[in-house]
Amino acid sequence: MDRSSKPGPARQQGAIDWLAAWCSTRADVSSLSVGCSIGRGVADELSDVDAAVGVAAPPGHDGRDVIERVEGALVASLGEAGEVVDVLRDGSASPDLVIRRVFVQYADRLQLDLAVIAEDAVRRGDAAPDFVTVYRAETAPRPAPAQQSAYSVSAEQVREWVFRGWRALLDADKYLQRGSLWEAHGRLHEARGFIWQVWAAAKGTSYPQHGLSQVLDDSPDDLPPGIEDTVAGLDATELRQALSAASTVLTRSSQACAPRLGTEPRMAASARTLLHHAEPADGSTPRPS
Repeated sequence: MDRSSKPGPARQQGAIDWLAAWCSTRADVSSLSVGCSIGRGVADELSDVDAAVGVAAPPGHDGRDVIERVEGALVASLGEAGEVVDVLRDGSASPDLVIRRVFVQYADRLQLDLAVIAEDAVRRGDAAPDFVTVYRAETAPRPAPAQQSAYSVSAEQVREWVFRGWRALLDADKYLQRGSLWEAHGRLHEARGFIWQVWAAAKGTSYPQHGLSQVLDDSPDDLPPGIEDTVAGLDATELRQALSAASTVLTRSSQACAPRLGTEPRMAASARTLLHHAEPADGSTPRPS
């Protein structure tokens, strides 16, 4: 069997070609952009196709009917690209930005993750550095004014991630003291997600809100020091050690992000003190009285 007949990059390219051809037949579709691993040129046979279908419609409530019409027509045509197993459709609730999302699972494992959105709201350039335009109608409007950079993150947003990280660690400690290991494990995992976001912001990656995936995409060899020690199974002692490690890693990640974060939220110092006192000197796990 030759390479072109196997699921993989050739299969993804075939789906993109089909999408572009479909878009070109619609007067109400103005562009098609693809991004993420495919846009960066590093896709493999397991990569999904992340794409934005630009619609010739106003970006807010006034364009909803046209956007939903394009979504419906696209869903009705998905079988032309292969055997469809299932489709999930949802969208934003914001009246100012209407996005219809369509996730498609094909029988050969190919996945399409599509956003149907008004042309003026499609992110381009520095706002979406990993997306490339593969189709653009001659009648498409000129690119929208400068949009927020994908590398931009506010001090308020980083502060929220730090705050939520400490809150999750305090919750993990609470559940660990109660002996509820599954809940402690879940909160520790949640805290690690916020650590990845803070670290991504510290390193100046694009889309820092994507946390782990973006760090691995941008600099897989530059991880938060000690992050591997924050992983534990369903063992109380392991969880206590991982919780202690996560406290250290979150602190160091926040320090690395100081130019963007500024002063830590007061929650941080308080949580560090509480977690330090909660950790038994002999390494055992305390139980509530």
